[in-house]
Amino acid sequence: MDGFDYIEPSYTTQDNAFGNGSRVMSVRIPTKERSVKAIFKGTLEQKSHEREALRCFFNYSHLFDVIIEYMGEKKYCQGRLYAYSLPTSNIYRDLELNFTILCTQPLLLSYNDYAKNIAQIEGGLQFNVEITSKGVEFGTFSFAREVKIENKGDTETYCRAIIEAYGDVENPKLFNKDKYVRLIDTLHKGDKLEIDLVSKPIKIRKNGVNCIGKVDRTSSFNDLVIDVGQNTIGYGADTGDTNLSCTVYYNERYLGL
Repeated sequence: MDGFDYIEPSYTTQDNAFGNGSRVMSVRIPTKERSVKAIFKGTLEQKSHEREALRCFFNYSHLFDVIIEYMGEKKYCQGRLYAYSLPTSNIYRDLELNFTILCTQPLLLSYNDYAKNIAQIEGGLQFNVEITSKGVEFGTFSFAREVKIENKGDTETYCRAIIEAYGDVENPKLFNKDKYVRLIDTLHKGDKLEIDLVSKPIKIRKNGVNCIGKVDRTSSFNDLVIDVGQNTIGYGADTGDTNLSCTVYYNERYLGL
């Protein structure tokens, strides 16, 4: 494998007006190429079958997920096929595969898609149980409206939130400290609002339909980040916030294996 160990940042500098040296104006992580070489050993018939399967699988129109397990840690990256070879020099040699993917999102991602339910249901029923004529409490919503998230990755990351309404909710929002994304709209029972800050471009959808045009102009997409360390993510609404549940999904991001 090549290109999985670390990422080389790109620096923009400006010469100092006085004296030697320069100063850093900006730092960014450019697009990353990652390559894999694999060998398949088998009979001539097995290699022929494997070759045909590989030829059909590697297509430039596909978006690939490459999952890496290294020293007990599992991470993955996503990209487009950039280079590919399956040499034909000698059919009796081991089958050799080489491919490179171009990762426009260059960081490695945690394999686990962490999920935090902000308004979760807390258990209330335990066995053995006797149900009286007054009934019994099976579970209650925990309306914390905020949840603590610890980002153990190497850099900041973004989240995807699913907000579901159990009644009328006016102008729901997702926030991190003083930054937020707010929808100027009313949700009704059964409506689902998706705020996806991971995808490029960003997606805001109500019941699967694009509604980014209804987002409050004071909303801040790029600043709603999950920094390294402890974070507090929450939700709210002008009215009806007790009729909401909110689950936040995120992947930690790493500079390398």
